[in-house]
Amino acid sequence: MKKILPILLFAIINSQAQIIDAIAIDVNGEPITTLEIEAVQSKLNMSKKAAVEALIRDRLEKSAIEKANIEISPQEVDAKIEQIANARKLSREDMKNALAKNGLTWKAYKKQLSLEMKKEKFFAKNIASSISRPTDEDLKLFYETHKDKFSSKPISQISMIAYASNSSKKLQEAMQNPMRQFDGVQQKSILASSNEMNPQLYNLISNTPEGSFTKPINTGRGFVAYFIKSKANSQSGFEAIKNQVAMAWMQEERIKASKNFLNKLKNSADIRVIRL
Repeated sequence: MKKILPILLFAIINSQAQIIDAIAIDVNGEPITTLEIEAVQSKLNMSKKAAVEALIRDRLEKSAIEKANIEISPQEVDAKIEQIANARKLSREDMKNALAKNGLTWKAYKKQLSLEMKKEKFFAKNIASSISRPTDEDLKLFYETHKDKFSSKPISQISMIAYASNSSKKLQEAMQNPMRQFDGVQQKSILASSNEMNPQLYNLISNTPEGSFTKPINTGRGFVAYFIKSKANSQSGFEAIKNQVAMAWMQEERIKASKNFLNKLKNSADIRVIRL
């Protein structure tokens, strides 16, 4: 839902843009209309209060990104679309048809995707940097107080093959025929401990069955997918799932940092309620 909400919110706002309506709230000179609020309430099944908060957050985030001069090139957007399409095993035409059913044009989708990528870049530069690296004591305390989150079977050692290529298409072909060698696709056998992996990669591999490929990853310099040969379990408790704990801890800290940043924006913003 978190990934879908911004795009749906954009579609709702965009669909109301040409309709003359009463201004309900002014956020630093940017209006929010009563019709926008009603549309978000109806289409996202939100309370009026939640819809207002979502629209205020939308205005504050856009304003902060504009002031920071965050830029995303058309090539970066196209690469992201290719990554999304490959992960979902869809063609661009399939994606366009699916978006059209939700009332979103291809141009509007690319515009919103660019905005979401700007938000990610802005977060990394201005918010994520405020999150300190956790100590083992921090992670152990988090693990002890959130044990219900870590019920998955622990993994200690993974045998896999990394398939890497500068071409997403060539990588897909190699994934469909893993026994063949393809020009432009490099293969490397890897034997790794879960504690050696970053949390995102660990989560991806732990949710991929043996004898299967992970989804392709866009590294920014090419594409890589991992064929999981085997997983061996030899540890239990905190040490076995330390990377999972770190990922969950980081996710919680990201949410806290985002809320704190948004609160600072709201406290310094000129928000006038005209009518609700």
